[in-house]
Amino acid sequence: MTFPSLQSIGKYLGLTLLSGSILALQITFTRIFSLMIWHHFTYMVIGIALLGGGAAGTFLAVRRWGADKLQRRLGGLSLLFSLASLSNLIAITTIAIDPLRAAQIGWAIIGLGIYFVCLFSTFFTGGLVIAAIFGRWAGASHRLYFADMLGAGTATMTVLFVIQSIGGPAVIALIGLVGVLAAILLGYEAKPHRRWLIPAIISAETLVFVLLITHPPALAVPGSKELGWAMQAQGTGPEFTRWDAVGRVDVMPEIVVTEPMIVGAVSSAYPRENRPELPLKLVTIDGTSMTGMYRFDGSDADLERFRFLDHAVISAAYQLGNEHPRTLLIGVGGGLDILLARLYRAEQITAIELNPTIVSLLKDRYADYTGRLAEHPSTELIVAEGRSFLSRATDQYDIIQGIGLDNLAALSGGAYVLAESYLYTVDALEQALRALTPNGIFSWTRDVNSPPREMLRLTGLAAEALRRMGVSDPAAHIAIIANESGVNATLLVSRSPFQPEQIERLREWGAANNFTMLHDPFVRLNTPFAEYLHAADPRAFERAYPFQIFPVTDDNPFFYNYFRWENLHFDRSYEGRLNRFPIGNLILLTMAIFSLGAAVAFIVLPLARYQRDGLRIPGAMPTLAYFSLLGAAYMFIQIVLIQRFTLFIGYPIHATTTTIASMLAFAALGSLLGSKRIQTANGLRLVLIGIATLTTIYVGVLPSIFAAWMHWPDLARIIASIFIIAPLAILLGIPFPAGLRQLSARAPGLVVWAWGMNGVFSVLGSVLVIVVSMASNFTTAMLSGAAGYAMAAIVSGALWRVVVRDPATIKAPAIVADAPAQPVGS
Repeated sequence: MTFPSLQSIGKYLGLTLLSGSILALQITFTRIFSLMIWHHFTYMVIGIALLGGGAAGTFLAVRRWGADKLQRRLGGLSLLFSLASLSNLIAITTIAIDPLRAAQIGWAIIGLGIYFVCLFSTFFTGGLVIAAIFGRWAGASHRLYFADMLGAGTATMTVLFVIQSIGGPAVIALIGLVGVLAAILLGYEAKPHRRWLIPAIISAETLVFVLLITHPPALAVPGSKELGWAMQAQGTGPEFTRWDAVGRVDVMPEIVVTEPMIVGAVSSAYPRENRPELPLKLVTIDGTSMTGMYRFDGSDADLERFRFLDHAVISAAYQLGNEHPRTLLIGVGGGLDILLARLYRAEQITAIELNPTIVSLLKDRYADYTGRLAEHPSTELIVAEGRSFLSRATDQYDIIQGIGLDNLAALSGGAYVLAESYLYTVDALEQALRALTPNGIFSWTRDVNSPPREMLRLTGLAAEALRRMGVSDPAAHIAIIANESGVNATLLVSRSPFQPEQIERLREWGAANNFTMLHDPFVRLNTPFAEYLHAADPRAFERAYPFQIFPVTDDNPFFYNYFRWENLHFDRSYEGRLNRFPIGNLILLTMAIFSLGAAVAFIVLPLARYQRDGLRIPGAMPTLAYFSLLGAAYMFIQIVLIQRFTLFIGYPIHATTTTIASMLAFAALGSLLGSKRIQTANGLRLVLIGIATLTTIYVGVLPSIFAAWMHWPDLARIIASIFIIAPLAILLGIPFPAGLRQLSARAPGLVVWAWGMNGVFSVLGSVLVIVVSMASNFTTAMLSGAAGYAMAAIVSGALWRVVVRDPATIKAPAIVADAPAQPVGS
């Protein structure tokens, strides 16, 4: 085995730094867009990154730079990447959009376009550097591929820790500095009159980097998010901010209220005279999911200040006569849920919270402010994800409670259309119900909407979970009570049929507070909830309902996807009506149009204009179909695997980084070990059929594996995920480089087309997989990916049949590097 000399090590280090920077930038913008817009725009970042890399390869193919020119321009291109990275800083600190406001949708689309241009230019220039390195040193492709994967994998696994340490904007500035270092390693040589350029750029970017750490910028937060209007109302920004793996947590300065700020508000029956003052600090995650940390001294006497909870719909579960319950709280926010359980003398309080920063606020920084809630003898506060905790919990509870902390306006407006939540599925509710004592109560407070859809869908989930448990009459196990305004309601699900005395207590308490029963297990009410629960055919009711309310499962966890595509129109009566306008669907459609238009503009048209000769080669069409299928099918499989492992690992961003990093590393190994051994059409066809078969097996066995191993500790589940991903990822790393290797030997004129079409269909696949998953389920989407590889197996023989005009020019296959735009072997 030979090693590169010290003189040539620069290209490997430079490639490692650039590849890592591109992946780090993708992950960083998923966090920034989750705060500044909504989290589903992370899909746009992935699509733009693929598009930029594909367009870069097309650009170099069109320009036809020689090896010497490529090498001379590497340093300059790296500097361009550095500066382009900083352009994103300007965009995020100056452009503010709110896509949830129907009246502002025009400006929102313009703003998205500006973000698109800045991101595309960054990924395009970074892709140019990587493509140029592979083009210049094709003979060392195996070493380059290793450096490429090393950088990408390392960045994927470490960037979250860096974001937590210095914040998202500072990471962008750091990436700019890394770009300059890569330029130096890649041999940037300034002309004599420009020798000041590198020192000047380094000095300027270092200054920006330091300033972003010491004085973090106030990123714009949409007014449709609670943090946005809280900052406007208080006229100031947060007093505490921390980025973590779950989101950005912000704490606003203290305010004092007498009208409690809680989900569902309080009834007008709460006496207005002599109301105690309630000092609190508002807390948000990614600008939404607002909750409050109330000042509390920890004593039973001070606990009486919170008697307003007697008049809040969120306390419905405690009105059924269960004294000193053992309570499990899923999500604790600022601690109000714990105060509620304490107020009703819960014997045992187990509070689980996904976000470690929220837990640290209650245990450390704001422990004294909140009365050291976590230190009370009855209370255990744990950092955990709800599903994984329930999977390994052995205790049973009298009450399991969750209070919807999502932005209710966002939910009504469809901002979470693309959000998958494994807490709101039939499987999750069944798991929760099985963790109850025989007479235990599951309680969840959510928005109702008009006409009902969120609470109605949650009701359907509960009914379906009960049916799975053998309950023939779910209506007898369910009660729903709405607050005074009818905006919010609490769903109560009993493992055993409700007893008359329990419901009588609930009715009396509700009547005293002007609350309304939406479903009563002993009285048939004239409400959509009662109609749904008593329907002879629930599926027929769901099909006839104007919104999508069918019970979602772990295979289709899009709880918030209520709107039907036929509702997507622009009638004037819908302007500003967040309750009815399907913003999320519109944004998904916009993302698809942007992606398709840009792919055609930056890849297809340049190739058609400058590389048309390649299409005249006999067998060109099936050959290009092969690379197109690889692009789309790979994205289908990768994105579905990310979703599958989100359920298993429990933390979405950890699942994303684990899945992507594992696929990068093992695809590189597959390319290194397998692509050179594919010498025949049958050999390649066997690999493709193997991918399709293994993917199909994964579809069948992953749910069972996850169910059996869900109780494992977090680290064990992550390690298991890596080993599960490895076999499929190794095979996925073979078809693309093996295909390019064969194509470059027989028809070099088609290589740029293969590269370009693979990029186009990778971009389209990243959008289409979301559409297919939402319209059907993840199983269908993943099987579609398997079908793509099976179809690629059918047309793969064209790679051996495609013929250049002069067969004598056919040479022995040489190793061809994987396309930089698809470094994971798509």
